[in-house]
Amino acid sequence: MVVRSENSWETETKSELVSIGTHRLFLSTSGPPRKPGTAVVIFFTGGGVPVLAHTHLQDLISKSSRCYFYDRAGYDYSERGPIEHPTSEDAAYEAWNLLHAVKVAPPYVLVSHSYGGIIARTFLEQHSEAIAGMVLADTAAELMYELWPHVPATSLEAVGKDVDFLKLTHFLEESGYTEEELEAIIKAIERTQPAAIAEDNRTGVRALAQRRQYTRVIMGDKPLSVIRCNMARDYRIIYEAGVKAGNGTEAEREDAKRFIETFDIYDDVIRAAQVRLSRNSKYVVIEDCGHDVPMRRPRIIANEVEWVLEQLQSRSPQEIAS
Repeated sequence: MVVRSENSWETETKSELVSIGTHRLFLSTSGPPRKPGTAVVIFFTGGGVPVLAHTHLQDLISKSSRCYFYDRAGYDYSERGPIEHPTSEDAAYEAWNLLHAVKVAPPYVLVSHSYGGIIARTFLEQHSEAIAGMVLADTAAELMYELWPHVPATSLEAVGKDVDFLKLTHFLEESGYTEEELEAIIKAIERTQPAAIAEDNRTGVRALAQRRQYTRVIMGDKPLSVIRCNMARDYRIIYEAGVKAGNGTEAEREDAKRFIETFDIYDDVIRAAQVRLSRNSKYVVIEDCGHDVPMRRPRIIANEVEWVLEQLQSRSPQEIAS
């Protein structure tokens, strides 16, 4: 006899605003009904990007795993919380309260993208015993914030003004999204911008660095997959199109060019360091895809989620939770 949960958040496909006491957050879940003791997947989206942009990724993961995609405070239809400038520590605390509100207990496999990786690793710091594994998909890391005061550089933003990156890189064709779906995503991103701008994405990073997670090998032998994409390629495309359009001063162009060159040099060093979080880790390099990998090539991330879950299959529920 197979025992399954009676909690609808662990058995049904549903999307709702969920109260965590001070405000409500949007949460979406799908996938097979959860069996007792099995790990579920929790996704942490990047800065400024609501989960509506990741429906294809959720569809892929949910084919074999119960998963949860949520919007943090102020993102899309999630309500703003009482903290004016939330840090990654605030966001991680908020995520824990959300899972508690819907009675979805550990173990968790954390999957994250971009700034979401800082939040996921802060969540790991706060609740390491609850984490069974992780996938870090082109995620930000501590050193990135120390090297550059702004990513991308403000000079590159000036040069790349009004450049249609999605059209230039044939996003619709590569991602499989329809024009209507993309329009809805863009509107959701616009709704998200005020909250994204209000996020304090540096204070928590410094606190995370001080915890020395790499030195401690905080995950022990728990499975970890780190994905690095070619973000510098994105920047080059934007830069070249902007220069062609006549954007930016000579000084801005030179500064933007230096930023791209420096980023290209250090990007691999920064991302690869994250494998030290676990003794059971792998490093996946995708040179032909940029930073928007969850939208453009979601199968890459879904494959790594499957690898983490396969690693857990040989472990008992007690081992997974330890």
